Amino acid sequence: MTGNGWMTGWMRAWPVFVVAGLLLVGFVVVRPAQGGTHGRAAPRPVGSAARRILDERQARREIDEDEYPLRRSVLP
Repeated sequence: MTGNGWMTGWMRAWPVFVVAGLLLVGFVVVRPAQGGTHGRAAPRPVGSAARRILDERQARREIDEDEYPLRRSVLP
């Protein structure tokens, strides 16, 4: 082949695709490793839902005053 066919274009373009693929893989791997929320709502601490429920139960008098501090101390 003389180099004027469609294959020449692909031979020149494949390095661009390889570099773009490597950049995409790097972005997908590094982005989550950075941590931050990047526009998303920050996750609530794990213990906050349990503590809220415990507070509600104590407010409804389902848990007595002696049991409340004990249960609260084991929450994260």
